[in-house]
Amino acid sequence: MEFINASTRPTEVQSTAGTPGAAGNGFAQLTMYKERPVDGEISIEDFEKYALDRLRILKAIEEAKLRSKTEDVIQQEVRKHWEKHMQAGSKQAAHRKDLISHYILRLAYCRTADLRNWLLQQECLLFKYRFKHLYKSQQVEFFTSMGLPYHAISDDEAAELAEDLAAVFKATGDYGKVNAVANSHRTDTPRRLGGDYELSDEGWKQAAAMQQRERVLFYKVPFQLVPDLVGARRVLLKGGQAYVDEDQVYSLVVGSFRTCLSAALIEAARAWGEFTVAEADRLAPLVDSLPSRSVSNNGNRKVPVGEISAGQIQSLVAGRHFPLCMTVMYERLTNEHHLKHWGLQQFTLFMKAVGLPLEQALMFFRQQFSPRTSGEKFNKEYAYNIRYNYGQEGKRTDWTEWSCVKIINQEVGGACSAPCECNGGCPYKTYDANQLRTALSRLNCDDKVIREVIDKARGKHYQLACGLAFEGITGSPQETGINKPSEYYAASVELATQRAAAAANNQQQQAAGQQQQQQRGDAPPSTPLAAKAVTSTG
Repeated sequence: MEFINASTRPTEVQSTAGTPGAAGNGFAQLTMYKERPVDGEISIEDFEKYALDRLRILKAIEEAKLRSKTEDVIQQEVRKHWEKHMQAGSKQAAHRKDLISHYILRLAYCRTADLRNWLLQQECLLFKYRFKHLYKSQQVEFFTSMGLPYHAISDDEAAELAEDLAAVFKATGDYGKVNAVANSHRTDTPRRLGGDYELSDEGWKQAAAMQQRERVLFYKVPFQLVPDLVGARRVLLKGGQAYVDEDQVYSLVVGSFRTCLSAALIEAARAWGEFTVAEADRLAPLVDSLPSRSVSNNGNRKVPVGEISAGQIQSLVAGRHFPLCMTVMYERLTNEHHLKHWGLQQFTLFMKAVGLPLEQALMFFRQQFSPRTSGEKFNKEYAYNIRYNYGQEGKRTDWTEWSCVKIINQEVGGACSAPCECNGGCPYKTYDANQLRTALSRLNCDDKVIREVIDKARGKHYQLACGLAFEGITGSPQETGINKPSEYYAASVELATQRAAAAANNQQQQAAGQQQQQQRGDAPPSTPLAAKAVTSTG
């Protein structure tokens, strides 16, 4: 595959006829990703866009799972995100985008065990939800086209084995399928099985509902491929074949996909060094940055318009508009009058992002450092770095603030516990449970939410913990996720502005109503007690 500049004319894409599910929508065009992307050319811009679009889907799956949403809800959200981010001009182009984006992320996430495990987990979940979306006929076609040893049994074989298969379901306690299996090959009215297979009314309703949808589909699978199911006696064994029902086959096909992808990631890791040498000036920096890229849809949420001054910073912190990471550094800076290098970098770029001009930044940091650092020493050791962050020194690059991913991955050497040793980082990662509880309590975070935040932090879901802390501090849900500290700041200030405007509007309406009553002459008589209440309220 060749990569071209955006101005270059795009080339035609070769046919992908025969792709499983090609007759359905783009969500149904599923593959095990054993084939290489089709030949052709792609611009660098599309290369990056394809990767970020797929990353948005995987991030959405991760967040939905962490928020304990139901399988049905996640299935719907995955399809919605897929249709939003992975559609193209045709089914052929959509399938091409699917393949290319998968291979880009496979390369981007192959370098470390943590990155490989993350991609493996999210891609397997995406694969499962897409597979479950297929019709049964498409699932059978998928197994055949992918060469998987899962063969759907015929109606005649299902009728012959109905009693034995129903016995397996009864033994495992899945009574809803007992009568459904026994009657699934019949075309007349469903019958109840007598004796030990008699069902309750509820069980009968479940069985009848299943028969109305479609018969239970079974697959013949070599028994050595399903040792766990055989050991748990959850399948019928006959002639060296295990008869696996349609619900169990999901885990089998996802397991096969996981095995293939895991091996492919190891292979990509071996080739990473060669790739970085060959593409050092083009693709390597782009691919290397993907795991730390923000894919938030909050790009439309701008930091409140207007500059802030050094004198406003204290009130913004007091108003609890800073995320915990920046609150911690502000407190350490004002108390100890010092931040280590990476902490200063992290905090300076955040202050730049929320609207603090360079002159005000120099004034603020010089004041905070002054009890320990002379003006001359500050200018020599710290002022240059601040001007550099603002793009006024060195390469004069307009540096952006650190993303949450970069902050989390930054090696800071601890939880800023020792005096004058604060080097930044994410407190949800570096703090223990007691430190987190104390820090969030000072911000008046709800006690119940603090417990949930600590649980998420223990599970290494640091950004979700930050989002929960926002909810506990502001009392407002945080559905879009926190991907940069300035997003937390913007959401908090926006919420406070809306609440202040609503309160002012209510006061105006009350004042207008009182004025109308006075004009009509029906206002209640003023009493000393009433006057006292108004005075105390104001």
